[in-house]
Amino acid sequence: MMLNLLKRQIVMKHFYFSQFSKYSKMDRNNFFNLLLPSIPPLDGTHHKGQAGRIGIVGGSLEYTGAPYFAGMAALKVGADLVHIFCSNPAATVIKSYSPELIVHPLLDKLDAIKEISPWLERLHVIVIGPGLGRDPKIFNVVSDLIKLISEKQIPLIIDADGLFLITENPELIRNFTSPIILTPNKIEFERLSCKLNGLTGLQELNKNVTLLRKGMTDEFYCFNTDLEWKNKEAGSGRRCGGQGDLLSGSIATFLHWTIASREKINLDIPVDKMLLATSLSCFAASSLIRTCNAKAFQVKGRSMLATDMVEYIHEAFTELYGQ
Repeated sequence: MMLNLLKRQIVMKHFYFSQFSKYSKMDRNNFFNLLLPSIPPLDGTHHKGQAGRIGIVGGSLEYTGAPYFAGMAALKVGADLVHIFCSNPAATVIKSYSPELIVHPLLDKLDAIKEISPWLERLHVIVIGPGLGRDPKIFNVVSDLIKLISEKQIPLIIDADGLFLITENPELIRNFTSPIILTPNKIEFERLSCKLNGLTGLQELNKNVTLLRKGMTDEFYCFNTDLEWKNKEAGSGRRCGGQGDLLSGSIATFLHWTIASREKINLDIPVDKMLLATSLSCFAASSLIRTCNAKAFQVKGRSMLATDMVEYIHEAFTELYGQ
């Protein structure tokens, strides 16, 4: 037991301290200068769906709020359409929360992959995990779904119980050529780092995998240390449920925008444009949700809920990005 504890401490020391030795090009002003041109203008030139068609895979009998928060964040940031793929017991409840969400009760069907597959062609980015639960049968379906998403090269964000699945079976994301963003909190981060031998193991698994560690300070890690950053602006001490779901949904919309505009985004050093787009999208969403958190906390204090934060997305977006 002591040997395992020592190994864990060594892994975590490597993970925390070795990745910021280089000077990062991603300072705050540079972020905003790079990001702003990717935000679709509200000038009437876009058709419905062009600003983002997002898929959320999650929602179970016990957890119906998480996919709702992820979906509403994606929409309020600026995506046009959100599809939620959930288990049957969760569908009616999620639909009752909002008429804007397109809800598919397919995860627990016998032919789930066959039913879901045609919808994937329509989606720009997929989020797996909010409210997913840990039913082994659902995990089998989601594992097959991840393989299909990999084949179709759709950008993927993995959060919550999706991270538990990946920690149990990291091979699911080994062959991805499209961007993958893992969004662990402190406990999820520790599980991943111990399983994968820190960031080195993650990079050896797949250089397209990036990681946004959520906490008092949000930290972004990727294959290119020039694109890494830390963000501790705004936020509050309130840690109510749903904040991570708001973050994952926000990342999804920003990720579509930055990928679609990646050839227009130029850093003063040669970088992989997909990694740059991923770094920008995570920073944009981190800044937005932390600002929402600060604004809602100023009004609600200890009583603040994720629902309160949703109401500040527009105000925070306008304050940060000016449109």
